[in-house]
Amino acid sequence: MKSLNLRVRYFQDSTPADVPCRETAFIHREFEMPLPIAETALVLVDLWNVHFIESWIERAKQVTVDCVVPVIDAARKVGMTIVHAPSPSVAAQYPQLKLHKPPQPSTPPTWPPPEFRSRSGDYDVYRGPRSQPPGIGIHWDKLSSQLSMSPAIDVQEDDFVIATGQQLHELLEERRILHLLYAGFATNWCVLGRDYGIRSMARYGYNIILLRDATTGVEFPDTYDNLFTTEIAIREVEQQYGFSASNADFFTSTSNE
Repeated sequence: MKSLNLRVRYFQDSTPADVPCRETAFIHREFEMPLPIAETALVLVDLWNVHFIESWIERAKQVTVDCVVPVIDAARKVGMTIVHAPSPSVAAQYPQLKLHKPPQPSTPPTWPPPEFRSRSGDYDVYRGPRSQPPGIGIHWDKLSSQLSMSPAIDVQEDDFVIATGQQLHELLEERRILHLLYAGFATNWCVLGRDYGIRSMARYGYNIILLRDATTGVEFPDTYDNLFTTEIAIREVEQQYGFSASNADFFTSTSNE
């Protein structure tokens, strides 16, 4: 079976036996990981064309063109499975979604009460951050009807498109895939938190590798200049869920295949 030999990085929250185990002593470590191509998939998260945060979508568009598209091209050349995970509403725009079973209907929980979960009526005061004034709707509502995949992304006929984590898991089981390379947006939101994102798929037991050059997070005013929120999200992956790899090392591994 053909394999990639990909240099991966992780953050070791431990130290050698003769070194005091203190946070200031934690370091990155790297090693070369063999990845059988037939057992590896590239999962592309929420590569959108619009977003309500103007500065973020400007950065994401640049990362898509400069970093994500070359990764897709390299993965195609070695015959890797390509999975687009662009959110349910965007996935519905692609005929490939019909290859998957619809998500199973879920039974609504009885607790907390429905009115509390919807923050309606007497519970209106507990609305979440995005629903507090001024809310994101004043920006997002006028864009939501335009939401689709980035025009830089070529979804090919033999690519896979999924809408849910369950569909992704079933696809991976069918194709006997064990290793997931992640690219896409936003690092600290959807790449980590979607039901097809890293946290969820790590719970299934898949080997997770985030391509750290092919993603960017949503920043705060005091993290914007150095993209520190993105860095912390990458470290969360490297410490808890799996590994990261650079685009340069990915290209080296695919060119040597």
